[in-house]
Formats: sequence, C-alpha cells, structure tokens
Amino acid sequence: MKTQKTKDMEKALINDALRKGKHPALEVPYIHTIDIGRGTYWPEGQWEYIDAVIEQQGMFTCLELKVSITDLHSNAAQTYVGHKNYLVCPIDMAFKIRKNKDPWLAKYPKVGIIGWDGQDSFRIIKRCKENHVANNDWRTLAKGMILKLSNAMKYLMEK
Repeated sequence: MKTQKTKDMEKALINDALRKGKHPALEVPYIHTIDIGRGTYWPEGQWEYIDAVIEQQGMFTCLELKVSITDLHSNAAQTYVGHKNYLVCPIDMAFKIRKNKDPWLAKYPKVGIIGWDGQDSFRIIKRCKENHVANNDWRTLAKGMILKLSNAMKYLMEK
C-alpha cells in the first residue's frame, strides 16, 4: 500500500518529466532477461515492477522511490536496469544516506540519488554512473512502458 507521501512524489515526478519533454511511466513491468545472482535473486524470467521509468531519446532512466530509511532497507526489490538509475527520496533522507555512508551506497555504487523537496522540485545529490543496456533489456523496458501506458489508456476509455 502506497503512502500519501509516495503518491505525492510520483505525481511531482511525472509533472517534472512531462514539463521537460520526457516520457514517464509508473509501475513499469520488467521481466529479467538474464540471471543475476546465480539464480537466487532476479532469475531469468522473473517479473519485477520498476517504480518509475523515464524515456528520452531512446535512453531509459529507472527510478526507485523510497520515502524512509526503513523502506530503503526493506526486502522490496530495487530494480536498476536502465541506462541511468536513481533512488528518489525526500531530500533530507538523501543527504542523510550520503552523510552517514549508508550501506545502501556500497550495495548500489553505480546508482545515483535524487532528492525531492516535498513539493515539485528534484535535485541530484549523487550522480549515477551510466550503464550499457543490452538490446533485450531496452526492448523489455520499452515493452513494459508501452504495456503500462496502454493499460492507462484503456482505463481512461472506460471512464
């Protein structure tokens, strides 16, 4: 169950992306095309949902949204398979993660951190390192975005 804070962050993120001419989608389904972790985690064929994916000029940015340190360290999957990958969280939490050298940083060294001001602004606190995304992965991301957006259109048509 999403908290109101998470819903507010999602709305601000979508508005920010659209304002910048980017193509956002929430809760994007993604099926793993390779085994990660020797079949113990993210085995090939396993479905995950990426909190948000933003596409711009064929580049995909995957975003995991977390509103608390407890949420960050929960067993919920964090899927970072885009060209760029970021954790998005309240700005005070972002600074706390960086300042306290949270163990999350060592677990995901290539993932950046974006801080949210609680309103409509976002600020990069830690830049991500760009990934090479295999053909299957970007196609899978694109297919997931199309599926999610198509389902949203069906929902709107039923109203």
